[in-house]
Amino acid sequence: MTALSRKRNPVFWQEITHQRRSAPRSTRIGKVLAPLVLLAILIGVPLSLSDPQIAFRHTREFALVSIWVVHAIVAVRCIIAGANTVSREHVSQTWDSLVLTGMSARQILFGKWFAALRRAAPWIVALGTVRLAMLPVLMIAMLHRYAYFSYRRYNYSYAYDEPVLPTVEWLPWATFAAVGLTVLITLVEAACCTLLGIFASTTFRRGALAAATAIAVRFAPVAIFAAFTRYELGSASYRWYRYSPFAFADGGTSPLYLLVLPLTNWTRGRHIDALGTYSGVLLMLVAASIIAFFITLWMMRASGALSTRQAAAQTGGTGRSGALERDLLRPNPARKWRAYRPHKVELTENA
Repeated sequence: MTALSRKRNPVFWQEITHQRRSAPRSTRIGKVLAPLVLLAILIGVPLSLSDPQIAFRHTREFALVSIWVVHAIVAVRCIIAGANTVSREHVSQTWDSLVLTGMSARQILFGKWFAALRRAAPWIVALGTVRLAMLPVLMIAMLHRYAYFSYRRYNYSYAYDEPVLPTVEWLPWATFAAVGLTVLITLVEAACCTLLGIFASTTFRRGALAAATAIAVRFAPVAIFAAFTRYELGSASYRWYRYSPFAFADGGTSPLYLLVLPLTNWTRGRHIDALGTYSGVLLMLVAASIIAFFITLWMMRASGALSTRQAAAQTGGTGRSGALERDLLRPNPARKWRAYRPHKVELTENA
């Protein structure tokens, strides 16, 4: 439990302190510029709904591109936050000192991981905010399209046959599920990216090389599945968003888009399909996180870090031997003076 507790994990606080002291001054510009860009997205994209022509043609694309751009930036930021955690220990030649403290590899890994997540926390919140804010925008933009085509179809059927009125139904369970799943996949994405950065940092022991490798690994599915979708469906196709492989390229945004849509003639049966596609994307991220975690843990132990059992035996043994080990690890000057005082007196009397 010490490894999971941030308050009792000194590696976490050591990493946080290092991040605060080594933060460059250029980050101050980012602290001002990033909120302004985020505010422009949150205000500008919903305002495009006020113009029917823009809402019909471009608002959906504006919302999706905004999510994709922010998603890519946050993923890179999380990877960089994790890539600098272990590599700096090797560059500064302090890894052996960290290992000699007697902390287990699991404590070191959890401390570095939680510190990287805390460093990237504002960016994670920004990604979640953009995703949640774009859900109603995507819903209204789709209603604009549906109303336009339904109006044309209604006029055509009124001229030649009995008119058929379009129906629109709201699915509360799908909307609430989209909100909860948006938060979930944002957190899993951040955890996966930070773990990939720590894994690459442990492997290559150089921050720049680790960050480049982790970025390539994370965005490899994006390139592969986007190219496959482009090959199968062609360019600029409206069918991209309901094509399951495309969800692996956009990080699960397209199934969330399908979940939030109201029930119409266009969307019948797609909400259940979107849950299946979302589960596949989530499983991919969770599997990548688990693999990166255990490989990193094994590599830390191979680099000299103790296992959990060895660390417990060294710092918290049971019985008399455990008490003696604790005394050796944390010597008390007063006890040492009392232990040698009789010996000194005996030497004086003999003299």
